Amino acid sequence: MLGLLREPHSGYDIKKHFEQSLRNFWQAELSQIYPLLQKMEAEGLVRSRHGASDIGPTKRIYKRAQKGTKELHRWLEEGPIIGKDRISYLAQVYFLADLDDIDKAISYMKSLRDEITKKVAALEIIESNWRSNDTRYPNDLADEEFYPHLTLALGIKRLGATGEWCEDSLRKMQVRRRWTNAKRSQL
Repeated sequence: MLGLLREPHSGYDIKKHFEQSLRNFWQAELSQIYPLLQKMEAEGLVRSRHGASDIGPTKRIYKRAQKGTKELHRWLEEGPIIGKDRISYLAQVYFLADLDDIDKAISYMKSLRDEITKKVAALEIIESNWRSNDTRYPNDLADEEFYPHLTLALGIKRLGATGEWCEDSLRKMQVRRRWTNAKRSQL
């Protein structure tokens, strides 16, 4: 959040930014954003003011305070944070045996593969459009665009690898189904 508040934004603007740029690796709902903004303001990390709204009453506009910039720098300079990811679908795969039905497990894996394929395609469209519409892409982009480009590139590679893992897993599951069925028919 502190990174997004280099420029003034309302909570709704922050939510839109998450949906447009960060959703591929970080999720946030308005129900999380507003309480966090209030907490950060109480801690002196952000400042707010009332601003005009295109619709309805005035909105609250937040901007990172100097203390917030220092906190953001501290967080970035402490180095990579690894091992904190929660991958819900991986937890589901871990417990697929509880379905006690290989066909349902295969169906699950096909659905996962299809969802991953859609996400990869969406990211590839973003990259293709960016490349086509911005002659600076990627090497001459401003820092504020270049580093987000790196996250897009990882998203494509990481999800692509997950899609390959899904395909490999499906092959293994189908072999397992044939092996299990053959074993049962011998009994």
